[in-house]
Amino acid sequence: MSLTQKAYQRIRNAIVHGGLAFGEQLSETQIAKSLGMSKAPVRAALIQLKDKGLVNIVPQSGTYVFSPTAKDVRGLSQLRAMLENEALHEAMKHRPERLLERLDAAVAEMKTALAAKNWPAYGSADNDYHRAIVEESGNPYLVSAYYLGAAALEALRVRLQAGGGFRDRSIGEQVEMAKLLRARKIEEAARLLRIHILIIHDSLH
Repeated sequence: MSLTQKAYQRIRNAIVHGGLAFGEQLSETQIAKSLGMSKAPVRAALIQLKDKGLVNIVPQSGTYVFSPTAKDVRGLSQLRAMLENEALHEAMKHRPERLLERLDAAVAEMKTALAAKNWPAYGSADNDYHRAIVEESGNPYLVSAYYLGAAALEALRVRLQAGGGFRDRSIGEQVEMAKLLRARKIEEAARLLRIHILIIHDSLH
């Protein structure tokens, strides 16, 4: 792993998992010092993070963790709901058994993490569930479109999951979706998936 990749992963994880607050200013010097490297790979990593929508680089001011507006959240949530809905139908058409295997594995990991209160592991398994839906669509263009805003939505979900009862509701919906898909009730599963995704936007109200 290059120094730029190392810096990218460390900063990304801090943003996504709540180590850095929305809108917080980032110092290339401090980050480089904490990672034991020069500022050059940190600067390159921040540019990559800007392309992913996780930081804003403001000329003559500095670099800041992204701070989503209600409009941003709505747009990202609706895009994800549309993409995953299409992916779900394609995956069930072409790779249903593989999809269900991956969903079951993700749910098992979430249950283990929930019992241990291992929130990073829970978040990772939660992401695995949604990645399975998209990746098993077999459409590389759909996958690429999905990952454009995936990190920003992951950061939003991590912060939302800190609220009481969210994880229990979330995993309950994911278990139910898998059951519906196994019974080939695809439209019912798709409707529940949309509700499951749009909770990020709905929680603002």
